[in-house]
Amino acid sequence: MAVASTSKEHWKHYDTKNSPFLELKTPFTAREAAKMAFFLPWLLPRIVLGVLSLTLLAIMSFFAALGWPLEEPMPPWRRKVVTASANCAGFVLLMLGFRIRVKGWENVAKAKQLGAIGLFNHSSWVDAVLIMFLFAPSGVSKESNAHLPLIGMCIRSFQNIYVSRGSIEREKRKAGTESVSDKIAKRAKDRRFPMLFMAPEGTCGDGRCILRFRTGAFVPGVPVLPVAIAYNKRSHNPAWTIMNEGWHFVRMCCQFDNAVDVVILPPYVPSEEEKASPALYAKNVQQLYAKTLDLPIVNQSQEEFRALVSKGVAVSWDGRKIIAPAGVIDGNGFIDLTVGVLKKLS
Repeated sequence: MAVASTSKEHWKHYDTKNSPFLELKTPFTAREAAKMAFFLPWLLPRIVLGVLSLTLLAIMSFFAALGWPLEEPMPPWRRKVVTASANCAGFVLLMLGFRIRVKGWENVAKAKQLGAIGLFNHSSWVDAVLIMFLFAPSGVSKESNAHLPLIGMCIRSFQNIYVSRGSIEREKRKAGTESVSDKIAKRAKDRRFPMLFMAPEGTCGDGRCILRFRTGAFVPGVPVLPVAIAYNKRSHNPAWTIMNEGWHFVRMCCQFDNAVDVVILPPYVPSEEEKASPALYAKNVQQLYAKTLDLPIVNQSQEEFRALVSKGVAVSWDGRKIIAPAGVIDGNGFIDLTVGVLKKLS
């Protein structure tokens, strides 16, 4: 996939055929249909067990946080309940059919000693469940997630920092309040809290490239722990791109091999130059991810994703073609995203 730019030309002639937000490489086939016929009878019991596991996680989270101000570090016994509850997330992944392979556990202890921020590349909602299971960390999450049924309670005791709509970099400081970057910096330096994990891409792509990194995780200038996640995408891509969520979930649960490889890299300690320039720090860590996963860097992010959604662009149910309202996409697969979009994003 070619590296895109964020110039006006990129927006005016956006290439939908090479978009990281439109998955066309794992179409629904007759083989997929056969697998689905085999797995569907077992799907409902697995969903029920998964929901029961999430319910247990929510109950444990509720009691771990009960009567405790979540902006304060938890005492050891409460934290042990949180850590134990994370195993429920592992059971959910098992019910989804995921087989997890992890390398580099020895790097976690050093990262905790350094007060590092954990990072992970983001392609699926499964990432969050996976990181929860492996590390039981705090996170930086959309504010709306705190109000989701069941999920909101599940993540309560993990003491997340919640972010309102809009990127961390654009959030303006308001009189008498802390910016998100301030909160991240403060949390990163307080080792009494669990390790803070963030997804610097800020949104999900197709997992076949590294999206543009935002600088919020790099503003504090502290070391980071890069965690590289790679899913098996041979038959179905677990990536959370623009698609039908229900159908995507069913397809994901009807796979023989939902393998996911997790590589925990050594902590990355920034140079003085990187500490002074969060953009440089972010760029260098982004290149480390690209090298580790052998993936190209694509200069796209949430802005392009939202623009495509606003234009009504999607992928057909069988994953074979891009669909959109009449006249939106030209015969070569290009779309003009500038009308009513660039002005809104600028």
